[in-house]
Amino acid sequence: MTSNLPPPQLVINHQDILGTINFNLSLYVHRICHYLDLSFDHIEITFLMPSDSAQMNQQYFDNPVPTDTITLRLSEAPLITGDIYLCPDVIHNNAKDYQSSTDKELKIVLIHSILHLIDYTDDTPESAKVMAEKQHEIYRQLQLNEKT
Repeated sequence: MTSNLPPPQLVINHQDILGTINFNLSLYVHRICHYLDLSFDHIEITFLMPSDSAQMNQQYFDNPVPTDTITLRLSEAPLITGDIYLCPDVIHNNAKDYQSSTDKELKIVLIHSILHLIDYTDDTPESAKVMAEKQHEIYRQLQLNEKT
């Protein structure tokens, strides 16, 4: 994909339910896209309460529990449009489970969501392993770039 196009239009809804984070969410999404050399037309991120996340998870995946992310790709390449729905409560609980920070877990979930927008899947053990390796590679590289 070409990187000569303008950066994606990024809309963030209901960030107030996210709480305090110690990084610039919009900048981080742009950094992920830059690292992957991706061109997007529009990305919309919406933060959800657990009940809304559970309702969407039921609607799209027949699973009635809240989840950290639901990602919907709305267009095809070269300019991808997508909606990302995040549940801060689940992300915070996952951070506790992984003995990590909420900031780190949110960054990983953002990477995971964008990978879904470019057709990475995690519906089999093999595809989940590939996706996890890619998201951790991106996370590590972006962390290194922040320190230089």
